[in-house]
Amino acid sequence: PYYSTGRNWRDYAPAYRYGHVTRDEHPRERFEQVETELARDWKRCRADSRLQWAEARGAVRDAWRHRDEVDRRAARGSR
Repeated sequence: PYYSTGRNWRDYAPAYRYGHVTRDEHPRERFEQVETELARDWKRCRADSRLQWAEARGAVRDAWRHRDEVDRRAARGSR
């Protein structure tokens, strides 16, 4: 639902990467708790992406969710 017509993988890849990296940096916080900080830093971290924060937000959030799912699966597997 957050995909914008006219954008491509080169636009979204930095947003997914940013989501994964920042999830590691904020392992105990919820996305909503640090969203203001993420939005502020997006401009500096977005590389060649043409996405503004409003467009990138969904991809960044999905990357957080994906990272959480991977971590949950890994925790279940280590029991």
